Amino acid sequence: MSAQVEFTAKCFGANLGLTRDSDNSWRMSLYTFVGKNKLHRTIAFACARPGQVPRVDAHDAETDTPAALWLGSACIDLPTQLAPKLQAFLAEHANGGVA
Repeated sequence: MSAQVEFTAKCFGANLGLTRDSDNSWRMSLYTFVGKNKLHRTIAFACARPGQVPRVDAHDAETDTPAALWLGSACIDLPTQLAPKLQAFLAEHANGGVA
């Protein structure tokens, strides 16, 4: 088993979270905080079975396809500048490594 690792970043005015749990399963979420008490509001959520690794597709200017984070058949579009950061995170942590 490996330790939990998490990536968080701003994504189109919301927050993007990508987490690998200790059982090597991944989950991604898009969420905001609302109200004066900063309540967590989920916009989108996906999880995968242990061993299924997320992938990042970079922006394709030729076809105007946005960058995207995939987890199984679930997909969240990404700002173009966020894709390399996620790719670096996955390169370091996708095979059970921890920082």
